[in-house]
Amino acid sequence: METKIKQIAGRFNIDEVIGTSRFGNGLINDTYLVQCHKNKFVLQKLHPILKSSVLIDTHYITKQLSDNGLITPLLVKTKNGKLFFKSDKKDCWRMLTYIPGKCYEGGISPKQAFSAGRLVGQFHNILAGSDYKFRHKIKNFHDSETRIDKLKAVLKRFRRNLKYNDLIGPASVVLKNYSGLGDKIESCPNRVIHGDLKINNIRFNFKNDAVCLLDLDTLGRHKVTTDIAAGARTWCNKAEEGDIENAEFDLEVFGSMLNGYLSTAKFITKKEIEAIPETVERVILTLIARFITDAFEEKYFRLNPNQYKNLYQQNKTRALAQLALYNDFMDKKESINKIIKKLCKL
Repeated sequence: METKIKQIAGRFNIDEVIGTSRFGNGLINDTYLVQCHKNKFVLQKLHPILKSSVLIDTHYITKQLSDNGLITPLLVKTKNGKLFFKSDKKDCWRMLTYIPGKCYEGGISPKQAFSAGRLVGQFHNILAGSDYKFRHKIKNFHDSETRIDKLKAVLKRFRRNLKYNDLIGPASVVLKNYSGLGDKIESCPNRVIHGDLKINNIRFNFKNDAVCLLDLDTLGRHKVTTDIAAGARTWCNKAEEGDIENAEFDLEVFGSMLNGYLSTAKFITKKEIEAIPETVERVILTLIARFITDAFEEKYFRLNPNQYKNLYQQNKTRALAQLALYNDFMDKKESINKIIKKLCKL
């Protein structure tokens, strides 16, 4: 297998490859670290859900970021000058420059949260006025209404299934609370966002400063509060994603991430800031809806066989863990609003 990966890596405009190894914990793309004599690179086989047009978007946006002084992985072209290599099996491969450092799965400190928030603010600030038209469109990109409709449909379809009794309770909570959300988000402008700001998509250097954003396949145009909320969902959770018992929303980490973000996001409006709590609610409820739907259908998320017997158990557990996080967030909502008002002088 390593010989094959070396051969594919050799298609790109890099020095002689001396070694390759599996890299990272990503669930979508197959990823390898490529070692050359002087440099390292990251080689990825794109998941079939991603079209090669995503690389045109990545190339444009990362060049814009780099030109404005932000560290970012850059695409390495093939020896034929293309952004990707297609194998005989029609697999699409790309190569990226390697950014040294480390990623975390959770449990970051307030100091790390401030640094990561500041980085995201810089990212948004550079792209805030961009009029770039994305070639690669993700169907139902952050479309919470579609996720909720799918949950309603799957509840009807599986009404006589044994899973129904297990999942109707959390599903009912999601549907009730989602219907009670306000409309602050809709009044915010669409801007270029990362699209998947979970904490392991942020690279830290060995001094624990956030230095770059990874996995840019979800780039698109949406509300910046969606990025902030998606970040808060994972950065501020004191537990891992499948941990029901210890799920807790960390107010200190939230305050630090928001403080860091506002120190660099000079474009953001009062309207957008006021929409943050509602967006966090929506993001968590939408993810619970997705986990419940995937628990019924037992698909999409890759099974972790070390923790779960099947995809039903895995997705059900994650849904309940997110519900526990949501409940804790709602219990602390008054404190969250006070943090926002204090930092933003609303």
